[in-house]
Amino acid sequence: MKKRVLFAAVGIPVLLLILFAAPPWATSAMCALLAAVASYELMHAVGGEQWELLPAMPVLAAAMTAAMGTRELDVGHIWLLAGVFAIVLYAFVTAIVTHGRERQLGFAALAAGILSATLLPAGFASLALLRYTSPALAIAPLVGAFMSDTGAFFAGRALGRHKLCPHVSPNKTVEGSVGGFAGSIAGMIIWHLAVRRGISLDLGWGLVLSFGLVGSALGQIGDLSFSVIKREFGIKDYGVIFPGHGGVLDRFDSVLFVSPAYYLILTAALA
Repeated sequence: MKKRVLFAAVGIPVLLLILFAAPPWATSAMCALLAAVASYELMHAVGGEQWELLPAMPVLAAAMTAAMGTRELDVGHIWLLAGVFAIVLYAFVTAIVTHGRERQLGFAALAAGILSATLLPAGFASLALLRYTSPALAIAPLVGAFMSDTGAFFAGRALGRHKLCPHVSPNKTVEGSVGGFAGSIAGMIIWHLAVRRGISLDLGWGLVLSFGLVGSALGQIGDLSFSVIKREFGIKDYGVIFPGHGGVLDRFDSVLFVSPAYYLILTAALA
């Protein structure tokens, strides 16, 4: 707990500084770096040392995040599609070339590599795209996801009786899940009041409450999704880059599901 508090005391101000004081491309660069680390973590967790057969995947993950999440680059859809195709081709050609050798690329590692350089960047890039509209909007997925985690933790400890998904995450309870929704909604209400007063950004109560519900629902699904991988491959944490929190995927698993949803909802609402 001490490590968690100390890291938060340093990490949160740094994050806010990047989001509010630095230009938008700095958020894109931060997200690209996070995507590269997350790519390595996922491949290493699933494929062990097989990740070394796909050494370019973390670099490709960073490149895809930057391409999708940096408006100054103005990368067209055709080039993004070409990038996805190149990633898939790279992975399968590696599997073909190494098949039958003493050290070959298995399908689990191949799939993890493709996922790590396509879907993970989409989640981080959505966070960066929200920053181009407003720094406050880039914070919204973090508030929705992390407040859901907080609400679930305290409600689960105080009231938890019925297991939610015991084979995936033994400590999570139905009561904790309900507390997660309460925490996310409360967090988004506070966020809304703060940004409406501070920067005159008013999305309306309907959109804010939907953010709270979606943030908790997808945040919990994201958390459980990456927990499934942990259970299947017998790991406790994806990494150690964040003291007391584990790796990038341990900390941002829920955000990776929430940020694309917020970006899509906001884009549809403002269309």
